[in-house]
Amino acid sequence: MEELKISLSEVSNTATQIRNCNSSLDDILSYVNRKMNDLNSIWLSDGQEMLLSRFQKFATRFIDESEVIESYARFLDNTVADYDSLESTIVANASNFD
Repeated sequence: MEELKISLSEVSNTATQIRNCNSSLDDILSYVNRKMNDLNSIWLSDGQEMLLSRFQKFATRFIDESEVIESYARFLDNTVADYDSLESTIVANASNFD
């Protein structure tokens, strides 16, 4: 069986990368949202209203997923902090055995 080695810095870096990707996706959604709203000034029709309505449903779901992704990154950060704290406690307690 292979040994799995994960460092705390790798987990922290992964959380940061996840946040960066999530932020980029949020920026793209904001850009597309602005463009969709700009479309309102030049295209007024039932088709435009339907398109905007569907986009808004998509955007809402996208925002929900963005929050899930952020909570996962937060979970990784908390895992690192908890493990680091536990490791410090173990080291401190182990030094008491001297």
